[in-house]
Amino acid sequence: MRYPIAALTEAVRAFHAAFPITPLRLYVEALGAVIQPVLDGRSRIGIIGSLPEVPSNCGSEYLLSVPAIAVVSPSHPLASLRGMIPRATAAGYVQLVLTDRSTLTEGRNFGVMSPLIWRLADLGAKHAFLRAGLGWGIMPQHMVEEDIARGTLVTIELEAHPSIGSAFSMHAIYRKDMPPGPAGRWFVDQLKQRSS
Repeated sequence: MRYPIAALTEAVRAFHAAFPITPLRLYVEALGAVIQPVLDGRSRIGIIGSLPEVPSNCGSEYLLSVPAIAVVSPSHPLASLRGMIPRATAAGYVQLVLTDRSTLTEGRNFGVMSPLIWRLADLGAKHAFLRAGLGWGIMPQHMVEEDIARGTLVTIELEAHPSIGSAFSMHAIYRKDMPPGPAGRWFVDQLKQRSS
């Protein structure tokens, strides 16, 4: 799940002003691929919103909740259905889902309702495939608001599913034995301030 890019950009701008000679390395990943560099010690902090469990050797701090909505292209067959769409109906169409580039969640599915799935490791690719009418999927609301306003995507209402919520809870994670240093702590605090 992607942290709202405008808030992240402002936090990074403030970080650069406060710590101009401190290097910053930013990776955009999903699921376990966010946690793996933290566990390996390659990253001190990860920002995650799409993994239900954090390893016990990691600390976690809540940042914000990102609303999520189900969307399709207006040309997709599900777009013509009104009201609540039963899970069995949605399962008859390709669901575009974010996949994990790491092995941390191997064999597990998050929010999958259809046996017809296309797995994408990039949220940008998923967004493009949704606009192209290649399937339906759950997206962070902030990423699709302009598409909905322009009519290039439409929202659909899906029957409740235990593993699909209406928002993703975003957290900063770090290894307990390697907590953020002064610059990292400052950055996490900036993210918290900008999300309230």
